[in-house]
Amino acid sequence: MNFEEILNENQLKAVKHKDGPLLILAGAGSGKTRVITYRIAYLISVYGISPENILAVTFTNKAAEEMKGRIEKVVGKKAEKIWMSTFHSFGCRILRNHCDKIGYSKNFSIYDEDDRERLVKECMNFAKISEKQIKPYEVIRKIQDIKNQLLTPEEFYSYANDYNSKLVARIYEIYEEKLKFNNAFDFDDLIKKPIELFRIDKEILNKYQEKFKYILIDEYQDINNSQYVLVSTLAEKYKNICVVGDDDQSIYRFRGADITNILDFEEDYPDATVIRLEQNYRSTKTILKAAHSVISKNKGRKDKELWTENEQGQKIVLTYTEDATKEAEAILKEVDRLLRTTDANLKDMSVFYRTNAQSRVIEDCFRRNGIPYKLIGGIQFYGRMEIKDILAYLRLIVNPNDILSFKRVINIPPRGIGEASITKLEEYAIENEMSIFDAIKDIQNIPDIKESIKESFYQFYNMIKGISENRNNMSLTEIVKTILSETRYIDYWKSDASIKSDERIENVRELVSAISEFEEKRKDATLEDFLNQVALITDIDRMDKNANAITLMTIHSAKGLEFDNVFIAGMNEDLFPHKNCIDEPGGIEEERRLCYVGMTRAKKRLFLFTTLFRRQYGSKNISSVSRFIDEIPYELLEIKGKTLIKEYINKDSFIEDMQPRFEEYIDETPLYKPGEKVRHKIMGEGVILKIEPHGDDYKLTVVFKKHGKKVLSANFAGLEKI
Repeated sequence: MNFEEILNENQLKAVKHKDGPLLILAGAGSGKTRVITYRIAYLISVYGISPENILAVTFTNKAAEEMKGRIEKVVGKKAEKIWMSTFHSFGCRILRNHCDKIGYSKNFSIYDEDDRERLVKECMNFAKISEKQIKPYEVIRKIQDIKNQLLTPEEFYSYANDYNSKLVARIYEIYEEKLKFNNAFDFDDLIKKPIELFRIDKEILNKYQEKFKYILIDEYQDINNSQYVLVSTLAEKYKNICVVGDDDQSIYRFRGADITNILDFEEDYPDATVIRLEQNYRSTKTILKAAHSVISKNKGRKDKELWTENEQGQKIVLTYTEDATKEAEAILKEVDRLLRTTDANLKDMSVFYRTNAQSRVIEDCFRRNGIPYKLIGGIQFYGRMEIKDILAYLRLIVNPNDILSFKRVINIPPRGIGEASITKLEEYAIENEMSIFDAIKDIQNIPDIKESIKESFYQFYNMIKGISENRNNMSLTEIVKTILSETRYIDYWKSDASIKSDERIENVRELVSAISEFEEKRKDATLEDFLNQVALITDIDRMDKNANAITLMTIHSAKGLEFDNVFIAGMNEDLFPHKNCIDEPGGIEEERRLCYVGMTRAKKRLFLFTTLFRRQYGSKNISSVSRFIDEIPYELLEIKGKTLIKEYINKDSFIEDMQPRFEEYIDETPLYKPGEKVRHKIMGEGVILKIEPHGDDYKLTVVFKKHGKKVLSANFAGLEKI
């Protein structure tokens, strides 16, 4: 491969850099994935670095798979030996190999957000702390923060000075004990526990420092404290660490991401080489200029300005609507216009919004009008009740200590086992320091449980134990089919009268197909491997790029994606920027970065929507336009909804400080002029003969070479000036 031909000057410098710390400041659309991919390929093919000595960490499984596939095209099968994964997958792999060193069995379970919530509620009940004293979600958020700071329960107790912190400290202590008893880790443990392992066992740390002589971290601006400590620890010996990121795209502070990690990289590594990738290959000049005008208002950033050789592109369309319902209809109108007047497909379009709650009105509008859409951030396939039931059976087969999985399925399908009997069994297990599953063997020693219920427990125990002991002689597909057969799970839903029963059965069958496909791709795959993949999968990993449907998602979910046409809804103060962030230190700057990310996902066209009113708790309230709109130069905007502005601008009830902006926007100059040559997608070339105002639009009389005189809407004709 001739790297000089396919890379620009700075990309090539980054690819050829061999030893020592390297910071690649990669702006939006600047080809960072290409640079990481070819840098790894260059290390292997030119410098002769063993792929086994390379660790590459990305933020989605999909990105890791795609990157590995690209590298394989350059270096062949050697690419399979690179450790390339997400942070959590990497941590999981380390723990599967060595968790016995910190007191866990290698058949551990990974608890998702739903499991975490159930466990926290159990801990609160055990500690006799009610939800009136503190909400479970507050406890969960605090525990995430504690683990990100790598604090043990004992260490956090010393920080717990106020009432709420003392409650959290007590719950956290019980939570950690229960995780250990269940032989389970939560997501935060997949980073925290490997660090604990490396601190306890220097021999294992040295092994991985020697193994990973070259480390590459993507999206470095989004790593949190524990991830920072993990990679810093691994890179400490050789310091061949390459980080790629963009401080302007740091948008995950709510997850603990710390922008100072990328801003302070040169302090951590004083001899670091810094390379800026500022040529954008994605967006038009207009979109880039508008996005830069917004992000340049931030003070906490490294100075850079993207440029592109792409076309100027059309103006950014800003549409004023009355409320969220009208906003959804305006989005639909633009979608329809693009489909009729350009070569755009639905899969080339995406609607972004600041909060998930905004999707409802847009979904309703699209459903009513028969527009296919895919929603990112709804209930995931693996989060559905029936799927979690079967996964709980599979987890229990691997890890009989998993109390949450045990409790989920012990009475599904119904076995006549009540909560009181389960509680007695659990109390016996805790008293005798054994798993709840193994306690069934001693159930005759537990008083006040009916014989018929004891028999049901025995049958459940023998079924799980039988499948578990025989699973090495079965394929993964056979294991799940055996569970379905012995539990009669599908019959359980067939007998259910609810309207969703057929859908649930289809979902279970789809799970069997998913396991079968997984097995085909990985011939030596174990049940643990499949459960790992399921636990660590994200909505974006499951996104089908080829489905011809418009995508709906929050801007946070859109990170790393791109679309020809982007629609951003809800450009209103208190919504975007969000009211919860406005008064927080650094909050507005993060919201502005989020706006920048949303704008730079657009390749060809960007549409912004704002409303004059927003509903809150059923009341219709006046809503001011987002400050981010004001930060876009007026000459880059095409304003729609001027009639609506005229209607409200002189009303006493309207916001006075919005009047000057609106008066500026009420520009009666049409986009086209008589005598201009234009091109229509279907009718070809023509000349504008006459222009007449028509409501919030203009009627254009155009004489086409082949089709003669036609009267068209300026907003919907999609005319291109020649």
